[in-house]
Amino acid sequence: MRIAGLIAALAFTVCCTAAALAAEGGRGVTLVPHQATYELSLGDASGASPVVLANGRLYFEWADACDGWTVVQKFRVSLVYEDGFAHNFGWSLSSWESKDGKRYRFFIRRFGDSGETGRVRGEARLQDDGSGEAVFSEPEERRMPLPSGTIFPTQHTIDVLTRAQDTLAPQWRLVFDGSGDEGLFGVSAALSRRLPAGAGTQISSPLLEQVPSWRMNLAFYGPDESNVEPDQEQDLRLFANGIVDEMRLNYGDFALDADLIAVEQLPGAGC
Repeated sequence: MRIAGLIAALAFTVCCTAAALAAEGGRGVTLVPHQATYELSLGDASGASPVVLANGRLYFEWADACDGWTVVQKFRVSLVYEDGFAHNFGWSLSSWESKDGKRYRFFIRRFGDSGETGRVRGEARLQDDGSGEAVFSEPEERRMPLPSGTIFPTQHTIDVLTRAQDTLAPQWRLVFDGSGDEGLFGVSAALSRRLPAGAGTQISSPLLEQVPSWRMNLAFYGPDESNVEPDQEQDLRLFANGIVDEMRLNYGDFALDADLIAVEQLPGAGC
């Protein structure tokens, strides 16, 4: 399961209605701190899939740290197979991204049935053209160049929401979040349909009411645009204020549904 997929999708956290805590992240895009909890369950599974049951939780937190934005994610899931075997795994992510989109720090922990299985830690910097370098300190020290046009996750959110106001045309960007083999991937974001303010929501919350939203598909590829098939796809509902709901995470022979069960606004940083 690729961590990058969830990180990119849930970095789409630009939540809330107009408030004194709001910070302008782009034309018409308001970023406000929030935390959300999602319940994970088994969605569609192909006839060849050995997975018969899935359950878990995803916790997401986005906060304003004055000089940047911080993200905390915690993902845990248990998959039950047709032979009765259960596999438990998960990961956690802590990251900081500067508000100018030029610096990014990340720390990822992976978990399996027996506990922690690995760590990835590092930071990255970008120039004005999006080129730059990522420096990893765990699990080993190494450096990786980032090509021109690279952006970090929250900046990608801002770009998608800004573009959504004008067009539903697909958008391709290179995004670095530190996960996966290299931490860099190509993402195609396609918004298929706009839902008006007041459309029904899965839970009742002032953060969702009277807020327009879009049905959206994310397809994740290797960084080379010549790749024909995506590594992973996601369908979700993205609200204009940035909250994400009704996610389906497609892994080929099975899919996980991630449904919002709680969301609340966080207090501001007092900058």
